Amino acid sequence: MPFIRKVQLRGWKTFGPKTTITLDRGFTVLTGPNGSGKTNIVDAVLFGLGELSPRRLRSESFSKLVGIGKGDSAQVVIQFDNSDHRLPVDTATVTVYREVDKNGQSVYRLNGRRSTRSRIVDVLSVAGIDPSGHNVVMQGTVTRMTEVSPHDRRTLIEGLIGISQYDAEKAEAEEKLRAAEISIQTAMGRVLSLIHISEPTRQAE
Repeated sequence: MPFIRKVQLRGWKTFGPKTTITLDRGFTVLTGPNGSGKTNIVDAVLFGLGELSPRRLRSESFSKLVGIGKGDSAQVVIQFDNSDHRLPVDTATVTVYREVDKNGQSVYRLNGRRSTRSRIVDVLSVAGIDPSGHNVVMQGTVTRMTEVSPHDRRTLIEGLIGISQYDAEKAEAEEKLRAAEISIQTAMGRVLSLIHISEPTRQAE
């Protein structure tokens, strides 16, 4: 399973001009006092994975992610260990790059080459990596799970492990299937009507 080896930040929120965070396989904990920037690192990972909601990154807009006095853009580079080649890229290391300027416009790169968000999301999704999935558990989620009802707790857990995503895809597929069946029935009705109309014509001949 791919895992994050390194996160590099430039001009990101409250961090310095350039910050590198090195991780390793297994369970890693970021500790520090309140206000030290722990959650900003989580925000950076979500941003690099392609998050589209600035509010989920605790920001009014993407342009606000650029640190004050730290240049005209903010950059996040996430380096994945892909030694098992679970990600469909022919390299043992895969880097995902995203930059946002002060106008809120983003640029994406995959292994250094210009890419689109959809391409990067598709590549990551093969390994079950999704900015809205279970890869990142947001602050307060664990505490909230202890306070809600068993039904709501199950809903939260299903969302964290990705089951709700498949349920949504299943519901969408079933809706498309129902629409296709209606279209088939409508088409068959028209064909039968045409056959019924043409039969007297053949008898008259």
